[in-house]
Amino acid sequence: AGDVQGIFHNHTTYSDGAATLEQMAQAAKKLGYKYLGIADHSQSLTVANGLSPARVRQQMQEIDALNARLKGIHVFKGIECDILPDGAMDFSDSLLSQFDYVVASVHTHFNQTEAEMTQRVVRALKNPHVTMLGHATGRLLLRREGYKIDLETVLQAAREHGKMVEINAQPYRLDLDWIHCKRAKALGVPLVINPDAHAAEELALMRFGVSVARRGWLEKADVFNTKSLAQVKKAFQK
Repeated sequence: AGDVQGIFHNHTTYSDGAATLEQMAQAAKKLGYKYLGIADHSQSLTVANGLSPARVRQQMQEIDALNARLKGIHVFKGIECDILPDGAMDFSDSLLSQFDYVVASVHTHFNQTEAEMTQRVVRALKNPHVTMLGHATGRLLLRREGYKIDLETVLQAAREHGKMVEINAQPYRLDLDWIHCKRAKALGVPLVINPDAHAAEELALMRFGVSVARRGWLEKADVFNTKSLAQVKKAFQK
């Protein structure tokens, strides 16, 4: 757990989170993290108070102001952008290009066939502005099976297009599963451990994601957010 330098998939009161931007940043700093990525929901996920383009710009200004004030932690501008049923992204490319990074996730139309869902996610991974795939199967443990998807094809696409795949540390997700973490490592796909935190105290859920990574035989070099702030900034610029 001590190898993890920061985290990218976190929500605030801008969408369906319980804490403000500053509260999340201060909580992450207190836990010893060097950077925090904010990834609130995009516009089509109205049930989670998804951000309109105007509210995106407002949040970006607030992050700039926060970074000018805060010492000891850097806040990255991200978004959890919905993958629409046809695989298109929920925001235009011109808007997506303004974020430091983009988490692409499926939140709707779980009843698509395996072929449709796989094609949908692969199309999203081809988008040059997408950085990482969020909770790859959509499962909620003890509540909902994951949607039907060919993860081998998805992981191959992630490798081909240079994308990361998330290990979602929420105890009811733990998605990517450890078995597929091991496969991702074999393919050379970088994994990233995120808490999907919707409150400041949920940042501490990272330990469950670290456990999944360890169970999947991952080492420090396999996990993107073991990198330093300078290394992450360079990777995002690239």
